[in-house]
Amino acid sequence: MIRHTHWRSTAWAAVLAAASLSLPAWADEAFTYSGFASLVAGKVISGERQDKFYDYACPCFIADYGHGALYGPHWQVKQESKVGLQGTYTFTPNLSATAQVVGRGNDEIEVGLEWLYLSYDLTPNWTLQVGRKRLPIYYYSDFQDVGYAYTWVRPPADLYGWEISNYNGVNVTYRGEWNGWSVKSNLLAGREDTKKNQMQRIYYETPQDVTWKRILGGDLVLNRDWFTTRLTYIQSDVQQWDHDTGERVTPDPSVARKAEKQKIYGISTNIDIDNWFVRSEYSVFDRSSYSYKSKAFMIGVGARFGDFTPMITKTRYKDRNDHAPDEVQHDSGWSATLRYELTPNTALKVQYDRFKDHSAYDYVGSSKVVSVSLDTVF
Repeated sequence: MIRHTHWRSTAWAAVLAAASLSLPAWADEAFTYSGFASLVAGKVISGERQDKFYDYACPCFIADYGHGALYGPHWQVKQESKVGLQGTYTFTPNLSATAQVVGRGNDEIEVGLEWLYLSYDLTPNWTLQVGRKRLPIYYYSDFQDVGYAYTWVRPPADLYGWEISNYNGVNVTYRGEWNGWSVKSNLLAGREDTKKNQMQRIYYETPQDVTWKRILGGDLVLNRDWFTTRLTYIQSDVQQWDHDTGERVTPDPSVARKAEKQKIYGISTNIDIDNWFVRSEYSVFDRSSYSYKSKAFMIGVGARFGDFTPMITKTRYKDRNDHAPDEVQHDSGWSATLRYELTPNTALKVQYDRFKDHSAYDYVGSSKVVSVSLDTVF
């Protein structure tokens, strides 16, 4: 029996479960719900930095920027472990409500409302949604929390993860066919306010509040046979304050403008031919008014051999900050991942990461990391 074919269909079912809740564990005519969980353990086995990085013990490795998850020299299981429950109530054939709650370990156990939105089908191809959703910055954004849906223990940290992951607003989605291509396009508008931002606690000694307002953007996904590509553009105004003092951090208090302009560009390309696959993605965050720009890239190649899926991934990140040229973050890395299908809905993964820190200032330093995860959907 060749189970890699079944895994591919089940993995996409997990994706759809995260995006539209089509993998219910229990259901009636109006209400469906399902869930996912990941138990993740990680450890830095060697690293350059020996003193503390702010409050974090080193040698250390940043596994998830968006949620402030760092691994140190001892085995830790809270940093990336999570469980999520999601449900949809269908009022009419065209109108439904969706919610998703995710509990995370990290340094403190936190439960957050990731999704809460209404969907109305305007036509068979067009859908209007209003409420709280994931901001589609990356290819895996919608189902990034569903570890079962991808090969890695985690999507590459050099690329994935920013200070804002969600937004509150409205979006319009189109699904259809164009000359043999499957098409999904999405336009969105909204804002997000965060208190004690999780990413900024990596870089600041005191809690920070971050707001993205006037968010406008969208993404376009094209698929044909073995080829999938996705284009993304999002713009917003960015503000940041010190949570304890209320002092403005971004924009700098000395300037008159009230917010920094931000533009995000992204492209991803995926290839699936027989048992072989390629995953690649490139993103740019541009805050020109602040003289800041970051670029991140990853490419991974893997193959499916029955229940086993090995994968090798290369990553690179570099930013530019004209206001602080001596504080430029620049790093690269590669990872080797092995995934094993325990059951049709559960996977065991082992991953080795080698992180190289080229930064111009005293950052986390180079490190080698081992991670193990057990991912399931139910």
